[in-house]
Amino acid sequence: MTTAPSQPPTDPRNTQGAGGIMGTLPWYGPLAGFDPARVPAMARQNYRRELFSAIFIPFMVVLFEGSTLAIIVRIAYEGRVHPGLLNQVSSFIAVIPALANLSSFIWVRATHGRHKVRAINRLLVMVAVVTLTMAFVPTNEIGLLWTAAAAFVSRVAWSGFTTIRSTIWRSNYPQRARARITGRFAMVATLMLAGLSAAIGTILAWTDSIAQTHQLPHWLAWAPLQAADLPKWTMRIIIPTGCAIGVVGMLILRSIRVRGHTALITAERRTSGPETPTLNPADQIRVLIKDPDYGRYMLAQFLLGIGNIMSVAVMPLILRERFGVGYFEGLLISTVIPLGLMPFSIPMWAKLLDGRHIVYFRAVHSWVFVAALVLLYFAYADIALWMMFLFAATRGIAFGGGALGWTLGHLDFAKPEQATQYMGVHVTLTGVRGLICVLSGATLYNYLEATGTGNAKWLLLACLITTALGGLGFVHLYRDLVTRGRMKSNGERLDTP
Repeated sequence: MTTAPSQPPTDPRNTQGAGGIMGTLPWYGPLAGFDPARVPAMARQNYRRELFSAIFIPFMVVLFEGSTLAIIVRIAYEGRVHPGLLNQVSSFIAVIPALANLSSFIWVRATHGRHKVRAINRLLVMVAVVTLTMAFVPTNEIGLLWTAAAAFVSRVAWSGFTTIRSTIWRSNYPQRARARITGRFAMVATLMLAGLSAAIGTILAWTDSIAQTHQLPHWLAWAPLQAADLPKWTMRIIIPTGCAIGVVGMLILRSIRVRGHTALITAERRTSGPETPTLNPADQIRVLIKDPDYGRYMLAQFLLGIGNIMSVAVMPLILRERFGVGYFEGLLISTVIPLGLMPFSIPMWAKLLDGRHIVYFRAVHSWVFVAALVLLYFAYADIALWMMFLFAATRGIAFGGGALGWTLGHLDFAKPEQATQYMGVHVTLTGVRGLICVLSGATLYNYLEATGTGNAKWLLLACLITTALGGLGFVHLYRDLVTRGRMKSNGERLDTP
């Protein structure tokens, strides 16, 4: 009788296909968790390609990432356009990620019964082309508005990409491993965005210092440009470069395959009526009325979210006008630290959420967002820049839990066949929050600052109170569900949706 080997034989496919180079990487230490050998055999080929693409595509995404671009625009256009317009546009850009959620179901309907891989590649082509145009705009009102419009269109297309990609993930990765696999993609992409934002901030800070001295370095003295124009020309190099590298990731994604693709498309074409995703407001409201617990959950989520999104909307204005930060410090606080800490906090929050109801999770997690806004309020009131860094770190930890709750929360209320409909309500309300903040954020900030320097603290206090009310809403709903026997006091659910 032969004894079975203690380790499985090496799968020769680990070094084949688009991910061949990844099959030869030394998967040890921190990289061990990304080893394709740990992924079910049926998913390895797609896994390698998606993991590799997650390294390249962020080079393009960072160029229209709201928190990054808002800081760049707020500083780059200062003194070149009307201050009120600049604040409005910077605030709009910062909130674009939330606002773009309104388009998700438009893309679902547009690609219903159609080829998924071709759809996501068309969207990525749109992202690359539209983002590239930002490299050639003038630094005046027209350029400012064009940049904002291009960022919005790119983000809307990106929202379509992420929405359709989730359908592909559902087909390609088994349920028992799906969260673990897709979590790796998210970790890589998020860390890449944080690192690239830091790199862009460093480069722009350096070129801005040259522009301030009005003297080019000797090795650039031959160049036909003025020192003051160096930051503008730097972006005209960074944007095409980022788009070109992002296209590499897009080309890798072209080769992925969708398991059961034909059957999926056929099933979608046969689906109609109430099972089809919709943006009809009446259908959205009907869900909230039929499920009052979900309605209360969404109300608490709305309050929690609007306070947070409003603070994001005014962040580029606060950092520049209140603290006078440059490119590097601004991007560090708004993007690099929050995104950099987010992947490392996800395992902690996942442990809290695992096996527990989302309401219990939110009743705990929400107070980290509240703590972050407390730090923001006192940092603004005392003009304490060091406290802004602490705020950024706290918000990054909160974002890790927020990513989990935002993606999975509706599943604790919806039956399997209702999941898309419930997520549609959540996505729509997120977009509504973004729209409210776009319309009011910079306007309220400008009005309060016009009445007296530092008066925008009252707007931040309103954000803090609103977010705290959302947290209290989750706590109240948690206690009610425990009383009604729908969950244990430790958050374990006692029923099924």
